[in-house]
Amino acid sequence: MPTRTLTLTIPDTLYRHFEIQAQAIQRTVDDYVLETLTRQSPPPVEDDLPADLQAELRAMEALSDEALWPIANSKMNEDKLALYEVLLERNRTNSLTVEGREMLESLGKEADYLMVRKSQAFALLHSRGHKLPSLDELE
Repeated sequence: MPTRTLTLTIPDTLYRHFEIQAQAIQRTVDDYVLETLTRQSPPPVEDDLPADLQAELRAMEALSDEALWPIANSKMNEDKLALYEVLLERNRTNSLTVEGREMLESLGKEADYLMVRKSQAFALLHSRGHKLPSLDELE
């Protein structure tokens, strides 16, 4: 993987903190800082996702925090969700028509994409220093 050099001026107290933490885990300060930055960064967009979803997730990186919060808090349309649940139940009992299976697949893909978009939005917001809601707060 290609690399770049970044020169960063930080306060002595922060450098000392990094130095102590690096020593504790027997790493160099550079390695510790790189690992810390990597942990705080949103995960990269996976190459095995569909191309349209990859493009959408990469475009989200340029969005403002104000644009990301509605994505993070978005929900599936209640009527579609109710239909999805009915289709799932019918699928479990093997009583779906061909059209029902196609609709189930389409709604499943829509639900999956929604969850991936929400996850990416939350990951981006977290990497930008925002406190994320707890699971209880999300419900």
